[in-house]
Formats: sequence, structure tokens, C-alpha cells
Amino acid sequence: MTQNLGTGTNIGIPLTRPHPDCSYRIVKYPFLLSGCLVLGQTLAAPAEEDTAALRKELDALRNDYERRIDRLESKIHELEAAPAKTPAAPVRDVEMEAAREREAIAKRQQEQIKRAVDARFEQNTETRDFRRRADDDNMVSERIENVLDGYMDINGYFRAGYGRSDNDGPMAAFGAPGVAKYRLGNEAENYGELAFSKTFYPAGVFGSGKAMDQNDPVAQMVYRMSIYNPYANYGAASATEFASPEIWGSLGNVIPGMPEASLWAGSRFYRRHDININDFYYWDMSGGGGGIEDVTFGPGKFALAWIGDGAESAIYASLGEPTPNNLAGFSKSSFDLRYYDWKFLGGTGEAGLVYAKAGSGVDSSGRQADDSQGFSFSLLRTDKGFLDPDSLHTTGIQVGNGPAKTFTSGFETFTDSTGTYIRPDPDDSWRVRFTDQVVINPIDQFSLGTALVYQYTDYGEDAPEQQWVSGGLRPIWHFNEVFSLAFEGGMDWISGTSFTGGGSVTKLTLAPQVSLGDKFLSRPVLRAFVTYAAWSDGLEGKVGGADYIDSTDGWSWGMQMETWW
Repeated sequence: MTQNLGTGTNIGIPLTRPHPDCSYRIVKYPFLLSGCLVLGQTLAAPAEEDTAALRKELDALRNDYERRIDRLESKIHELEAAPAKTPAAPVRDVEMEAAREREAIAKRQQEQIKRAVDARFEQNTETRDFRRRADDDNMVSERIENVLDGYMDINGYFRAGYGRSDNDGPMAAFGAPGVAKYRLGNEAENYGELAFSKTFYPAGVFGSGKAMDQNDPVAQMVYRMSIYNPYANYGAASATEFASPEIWGSLGNVIPGMPEASLWAGSRFYRRHDININDFYYWDMSGGGGGIEDVTFGPGKFALAWIGDGAESAIYASLGEPTPNNLAGFSKSSFDLRYYDWKFLGGTGEAGLVYAKAGSGVDSSGRQADDSQGFSFSLLRTDKGFLDPDSLHTTGIQVGNGPAKTFTSGFETFTDSTGTYIRPDPDDSWRVRFTDQVVINPIDQFSLGTALVYQYTDYGEDAPEQQWVSGGLRPIWHFNEVFSLAFEGGMDWISGTSFTGGGSVTKLTLAPQVSLGDKFLSRPVLRAFVTYAAWSDGLEGKVGGADYIDSTDGWSWGMQMETWW
């Protein structure tokens, strides 16, 4: 599983001006000038729903400031009215206290600015982003913020543990070939991501009482590293993979007349959408390239990106046997146009149109795969908080042809006895997909996540069509804010093709858990699990790896931790 960083909302910070109630005091007490300048700063919140909260906080700050200044002013009057023999030290003490008040207010307003900028670059398309929203009780983020003092943001995802299977071998994952699997108690690897993001402000923006101007540019740079180690070769350096899936930067407030728009370039997770319980990223145009996003247009926003991918593979232009070591380079370019954050059927809509073109170089035998091109269209509806504050419902429909039918920036692959290979998508190939996900927490003692997928693919030319139907649910019974019991049941059915046999895989898992919270997406979580899976005769030898080559069912058990922040 991977994680996201991505889109943002607007920040506008007006010119510095003193609060009007401070004017007469500035004339008499010049040392209050910088404090009034700081007090006069205001923030335009990054999203409409945040504006009232930020203004309320700023009003409270003003009121508290006024009460303290009134108290200090009274002290100064008393000291000035006292006999001449009164030492001058108390006046200096009052002035020092006023200076400390100004510094405290400046720090709080700097924090407000940072929150608004963070929201501008916030990613909010993946399921776990919904739980990782900026809550006041987010202890991990608060502690990291206190340590780093706003210098750098760190977020991550980790899962690790160990498991065994009933055949005395290392734990195996049970899933139908070529499609997503249900993940609770069924992840046979350690995996983690650590992302560092640094926000850059104009030089000297927080110095000498200066405030950010609403036209000042703001930038953020992101670096993410990942680690993968399968249980089959536990902890071995030779079997541990490290990667850098994200290295990219974004600049906002750089286009005149478009304060919300941001430009970006690099390699990034681009507006990914997923179903949590089977870890299925059904709309994932992540890759390298660049573009513009968060351009306000009508009731929503649009984004345009050019995203590419490259790989090496044996030529698999037809269904004949490829030569595994005779490789050619493959390339794919996609132009992705999105329109999102508009009201749609009681929720929020996102629509996307993609044009993709793919081709290959020449292998050592002089063969070259045919070029192909195609379009895809995706429509997604998201409804947050429809039943309870932690509820989420997403429904999507997608249709595409040629290389665009993957709904990713990558390639269609096929696996046979010699390996996994790219097969360039013929122009007449096409796919339609329907997805649905629900996360609810209707009562304190119960939460539920569901998944539903239907997919039909026509591979074109001499390859047959294939269907995939998937349904699953994960109910969790919460005994208190720490202890819970999770159950997950999921079934995947695929029709047979010349690449693989057809049939179904059913997976059942029971997992007692301890977690920091009593919500479906509360993390960190520690769990023990026991998993049973069974599959059709037509998938014998295709599920569970080599240890289950002659089996149609299997057991596994183990322990795992999972967290994100």
C-alpha cells in the first residue's frame, strides 16, 4: 500500500495594517506599534469551511490581546502617576512584558499562516487521507511540529509483522491472479513509506512584523522513500527493495489572476483514488511529468497534467512465447484533464479525461511492438460525513480503450510460466469498471468498511475478454477505545482467459486488535490474525505461490502492526 500527497486549496494573506483600536495607543506608546501590526494581520482560510474557524480564532486572539494591553496600560498609568521617587525599573518591566505579548501573538499568527499553506498543498483523495485530516487531537503531528518548529513536515505509512502458513512455509498471500486481494491478515510483506515536505516562503516574510502579501508565491517540495521486504525472505538485504516514488515540487500564487492555482513538476502520486480493504487503486495516474492544478472554474476546479512512464520487457505483441532476456524499452505518455470539487448528487464530483499513447523500442532481434493510443473517462462521486462524522462513500465508473484503459500511467501486463511481460494494448481493446466503497461508524461500538468492484475487459485481437467481480466487507466490534475485534470476508471471481484459468477465491480473516482510537481508520493498530482461503479448481496452481501448487485452500496466521500519520 502506498500513500498520497497532492492537491491544495487557496491561501490569501492581505497587506499588514494596524488594528483600528490600536491607533490612539500607538501615538502615546510607540512600543506597541509592532504588536498592533501583527494583530492587524488576517488570513483568508484555505477552504470556505475553515474561514469561520480561523476568523473566530483570530478574534479571540485580538480580544485576549486587548485585555492584556489594557492591563499593561493601567499599570503604566499608575506608575506614571506615582511620586518621582518611584524607580523606573517597573516601567521597563511592563515594556518587556508587552514585548513578550507581541512575540507570542506573532508566533500564533505564524502558525495560522503555516496551517493555511499546509492546507493549500494538502492531499485529500485517498481513503486514509480522510482520517488523517488536521484534527486538533492529532498528537503525532503536534509533537513533530513542536520538535521541528515548522521547518519540515514528515508523514508516513508503515506495516510490519510476521506470519506462517499451514504448509510450514513462510506466510503466503491468497488472491486471484491479476487483481487486487483483500488485505486484512493477507499481506505477506513488510512495507513502509516516509515522506518529507518542506515549505518555502518569501525571504524575510516573518521578520520585523512583516506579513505575507496575498500575491506572494509559496512553494513546497516533497521527497518520499519506500521499503519493501517479503516474509518469504525475511529481513534479507538482497530481498529488500528501496525506492523513491515521489520527488516533486509545487509553486502557488505565481499566475496573475489565479491565486489558487499551483504549478508542479517531478515524480508524484497524482490524485490517486483507492478502496481501503482490498488496497485497490482504481484511479492512479502517478508518474513523472508536470502540470497545473486547483484552477478555479465555475463551481469547481480543474487540473491538467502530462504524465509518463517507462519500462523494459520482452516483446509480447502477440500471445506467442516471448524471449525473457530479449528486452525492449516501452514508453507511455498520458495527458490528464480533471474537474473536481463540484457538488454532485449530494456529494462531491470528480471527472477525468485521459489521452494516452504507448510504444516500444527495438529488441535485439529487431522486433518492435506496435504503437497504440486511446482515451479514458472516469467519473467519481464522494460523500463524506453522510451518516456520521467518520463516514465515507465513494462510487466511480470508468471506461477506456487502448493504453488508456488501464486508468493508470503504466502498462497492461500478463504473466505466464516464464515471467511477467508488457503487452501493448491494441487500439480496439477496451475496459469498463464500476467501484463502490463505504466506511461508516454508526455507533461507538461498531464500524464497517465495504468494497464492490465489477470490471469487464476486451483485450482485442486474439485475446479473449475477461470479467472480474469482487465483493467484501470488514466489520469491527469496538469493545472500548483500545480493544476491538475485526472480521474480513472477501470474494473475487475472474473468468478464464488464455493467460489464466477462471474461478473464485474466498478469503476469511479474524483479527483481535488494539488501536489508538475506536474508529475504522484509527491508527496505529496492532493485530493478531488467522486467515483461511479457498479457491476454485480452475485456479489451482495460481494462488498462494509454489507451496500451494497442488492445493485449493490454505491457512495462515501471524501478527502485524500498521500505522500512518
